[in-house]
Amino acid sequence: MDSIHEEHIGAIQLRTELAGQDSLAVLLKRLRLEGPQTQTPARTLLEKQARTILERITYLHGDLALIEVDGVSNAVQIRSKKPGATGTRFVEILLRNGNVVTVEAHGAPLLVSRENYRRLIEDLSGLL
Repeated sequence: MDSIHEEHIGAIQLRTELAGQDSLAVLLKRLRLEGPQTQTPARTLLEKQARTILERITYLHGDLALIEVDGVSNAVQIRSKKPGATGTRFVEILLRNGNVVTVEAHGAPLLVSRENYRRLIEDLSGLL
């Protein structure tokens, strides 16, 4: 049974959707963090956030690759480099306006250790 959890980390709103969890790991479906608007231009923030994610978040399902930077809608799309054998299982990270980050598992929930789950939240909230 899926569980949805919402909380605040300082000024950042966190929403998680888990397909399951135990003392060692979670089955992550979706994670969304939204921080306050800033005065920094969105494009500048998005470029910095994308670089940081590609360098630091090495503990998810496969390597991550930059797929698209959309300057019109102020969005960046990052995905797993190598989807599963069927091409349907992958992780996608979307950045929007410099203050919203979404991580979503496609094809099946992503098994993440508790340690890496906490680390993911810390790394992403540090970007906002």
